[in-house]
Amino acid sequence: MTVPSNRNRLQKLARNYLKGKLTVSEQQEFDEWFLSEDAEETILEIGLTPLEHKRLMLARIHSEAGIVRQEARRRWLWPRIAAAASVIIILSYGAFLLFPGKPVKKQAAHAIQDIAPGGNKAILTLANGEKVQLNGTKNGFIAQQGGVTIAKREDGQLSYTGGQAAAASGELFNTVETPRGGKYQLTLADGTIAILDAASSIHYPVAFNGDQRSVQITGQVYFEVVHDARRPFKVSVKGQVIEDLGTKFNINAYDDEPVIRTTLVEGSIGLKTSSQYIILKPGQQAVNSTGNPVTNVVAVDIEDALAWKNDNFLFNNEPLESIMRKISRWYDVDIQYQKGFNLKESYLGGLTRYSNVSQVLKMLEITGEVRFEIDGKTIRVMQKKRNNI
Repeated sequence: MTVPSNRNRLQKLARNYLKGKLTVSEQQEFDEWFLSEDAEETILEIGLTPLEHKRLMLARIHSEAGIVRQEARRRWLWPRIAAAASVIIILSYGAFLLFPGKPVKKQAAHAIQDIAPGGNKAILTLANGEKVQLNGTKNGFIAQQGGVTIAKREDGQLSYTGGQAAAASGELFNTVETPRGGKYQLTLADGTIAILDAASSIHYPVAFNGDQRSVQITGQVYFEVVHDARRPFKVSVKGQVIEDLGTKFNINAYDDEPVIRTTLVEGSIGLKTSSQYIILKPGQQAVNSTGNPVTNVVAVDIEDALAWKNDNFLFNNEPLESIMRKISRWYDVDIQYQKGFNLKESYLGGLTRYSNVSQVLKMLEITGEVRFEIDGKTIRVMQKKRNNI
C-alpha cells in the first residue's frame, strides 16, 4: 500500500471534517475522496491518530449504511469521548439514526446469517391460568374478569377498563411476560402505563382495591403512574419496594445484571430496602447490588436509562459484557466468548434497536478490538486478528 501523494491535504480535510469545520468547497473535495472505493485503504495512510482513524472509519460505515449525523448532538458528545481513555466505539445516541427500510450495503464480515431485531410481543396469563399470545391476538375484547374488561387496543397495547372492584371472591391477578426479543406496553385499571423490555414481566390485579396499588415485576419496566394521593403505587422487585404518588420512573432488575437500577424521570419516589428508605429526585438513580444492604444514589443521564424505551441502544462507556447481555435479550441469541477475551473493555455508542444485529456488530467490529461470528442463534465474540485492523 503506497502513501497517497496528497497525504497532508487529506489529513487536514479529515481532521476538519471530524471537527465539523469544513467549508462548502472543502466538503465537496472531502466527499469526492471519502466516498471513493480506495478511501478505506488510504484512510490508514494519512497519518491520523488511532482515535481519529476509528472515528473516520465509523463515519464511512455510516455513509454506506445510510446513517445520518445530527451535528449539534455530535458536538455535545465529543468532549465526553475525549475524557474516556478506554472508549472504542464512537457513536452517539440521537446523532446517528437509520432511515427505516434503507438497505445496508455492507454487512458484518463474519456474519453467516443475519438476525432481525425484536418487536411487540408478549404473553398474557389470565386469572384462570389461560394464556393469550398478545402478538397473535386480534384487536378488541380478550376477556372480562372481576367486572373489568380486558382488551387489545388498535395500537396493539393491552388495556383494562370498567368496574372499580374485583370479583367478590377476592382480587384477580394477571401477568404479562415478554420473551427475549419482545417488548410490550399495557395500561392498568387505574390508567398507569407500564412498558416492558425484553425478558421481563409484571404481575398485577385486574382492579386496584383498598388503600394502595401494588404490582410485582422482573426484568426491566418503565412506569408512568397516574396520581392518586389516597392510594400510593408500589412496585416490588427483588426485596425492594418502590413507592410513588404519580410520576415516571424506570426499574432495571434483570437476574443476569449485577445491580438493580431505579431511575426517576419525573416526580418523586421512595425506595425501601431491608435497611434503608431513600427519596429520589428527578435525574437520580438508586443502585443496589444483590445481597448488599447499602443502596447508592447517583446522578445519571435520563436519556441513557430510557434508551431502550425509546427503541435505541445507548452505550455510555459500557463494558462489552454488558452490551452483549442487551444484544442477547433483544435479538434472542446466546453469546459465547473466546477464552481469555477482555470483557471489561468499555464502549461508547448507540444505534436504533430496530437495526439487524449485523449492523450493531459491524460497528463494534470496525471500531474495536473485537470480531464476531453469527451461527444460527449464537454469536461468538473473539479477539480481532491483527491483520484485520
